[in-house]
Parts: sequence; C-alpha cells; structure tokens
Amino acid sequence: MGKKNGAVAFFDVDGTLVWHDYEKMRAMSAEERRELPPIKPSPAVYEAFSRMRAAGNLTFICTGRHLPFIPQTIRDLNPDGFVAGAGAFVCVGDRVVRAEFIERDLLLETARRFAAAGVDITLEGDVDNVELNPSGRPAHLPGSRLARTAEDAAELTVAHRYSKFCSNGVEERDLAPLRDFIDEHYTICDLQGGVLEFSMRGVDKGTGIEATLACLGRGREGTFAFGDSENDLSMRAAVETFVAMGNALPNVREVADYVTLTAAEDGVPAALERFGLI
Repeated sequence: MGKKNGAVAFFDVDGTLVWHDYEKMRAMSAEERRELPPIKPSPAVYEAFSRMRAAGNLTFICTGRHLPFIPQTIRDLNPDGFVAGAGAFVCVGDRVVRAEFIERDLLLETARRFAAAGVDITLEGDVDNVELNPSGRPAHLPGSRLARTAEDAAELTVAHRYSKFCSNGVEERDLAPLRDFIDEHYTICDLQGGVLEFSMRGVDKGTGIEATLACLGRGREGTFAFGDSENDLSMRAAVETFVAMGNALPNVREVADYVTLTAAEDGVPAALERFGLI
C-alpha cells in the first residue's frame, strides 16, 4: 500500500474536496435540497488523487459523513481508506480498525432531552439517519427516516447504531437548556452553513487519524490533513502539516500551517502541488 516512506494525506469532503454555496443552500426548501444532484469533486481533484497514487502516496477520506452516506462520486477517488462519522469509524483498505457508537441509554436520553426542548436533530448511524424533528419540519436529507417524538426515535433506532448527530439552523440560545447535558457527553463543532455537529467526547477526526496511522505503523512525519470547518481542527495535532482551505472558518485558518485556495478554486490540487506530493 503505497511507498514505505510516501506521504499520507487526509481529506475532508464538504467544503474541501467539494464546494458548497452555503448561502444558496440555506435559501432552499427541504424538498429542493433533497433533489440536489450528488456532490462531485472537480476533474482536477480526481486527477490529483490519481497522481497521488502514482507517486506512491496514500490518501484517506476524513469526513463527518458516515460510510453509507459517502457517495460513489467520492469513492471514485479510490482512496486507501476512510475516517468516517467524524472519526467514529475507520477502515484501512477493507480492514475496520475503529467503530464507536453512542450507548443506547445515552442515545435515548439525548432524543428525549432534545425533543422536550423542541430542537430538531439528525441522528447519524452506520446504516441510516433518523431525523428527530419535534418542530414539525419535514425531513431534509435523502433517505432519512422521520421521527416527531422521542418515542418515535426510540422505535426507529432500535435496530441500528448511531455515532453522532447534527442540527440545522439551530441558534445558540436554543441550546441553552441543554448545555450542561451536551457539555457532559458531547463536543460541538460548527460545520458552516448553519449546521452544528455533536460528537462523542474523545471521538473526533484527530483520534480517527491516529488510529489510521497506528494501523499503518506510521508516525506524524510526512502526514497531511486538509479541512475547512471546526470538526477539522482536531486533525491539526494528529498530522505534521495541516492545510486550511481558503473558504475555511477563521479559527481553522488561524491554526493552519498553510492556507490554500478555496474549494471552488481547486485548493486541494494546488496545495498538493505546493508540497510536491503530485
């Protein structure tokens, strides 16, 4: 798998390998968002991944999306593995080296508290997503199952496991009654576009990368990570070189070793060339 001393690079998807116009998306209805075509990297990104392989370097997708929700357009990049679910799931080739899930009792208590507070969330798992929308809003993600109450969520989640959850369009004040519970069990990250991600404490992209490198028998030397949002910040300490996209949040750009062009401007291929990886 790659050259012994080749580089190992980890790539976020949304806002990094793929550009999103968040302002335009916020103005869309749930039905319009469900009808959007699958995300797809630019031809330059596909070419860059091919050149990475040819040079003997390893590539890993490092995303908040769970494995079943990584579209074929991203899999067609032919990475050497995945860090999915914001670090909860890791595979190197066909080998699963990490799989973390929210304990059932905590999942049910989370659903109960958020439903009581009237805050919509999407529970994201290894098989499906369950949108718990006490507000009455329709489901906004393709393939999601819809729950209105905590009891609905308990019934819909009984057969599968879930690693994280997200909220869409929720204001900080909406979380005030839940803050102590959240801080005890979860870490919150701003994913841009009005989306907040809630991950289990100690489970993030950084620890997912560490599990990947341990499986490869590699240290931090010759490792790179590319990202744009707060859930990418944990990658900074896990790799030698952290690259922020030009469209990254200010606090992500501030800690980066290098800031490349935006995703819309093919910032990933530009940075790979800058560091001599392609």
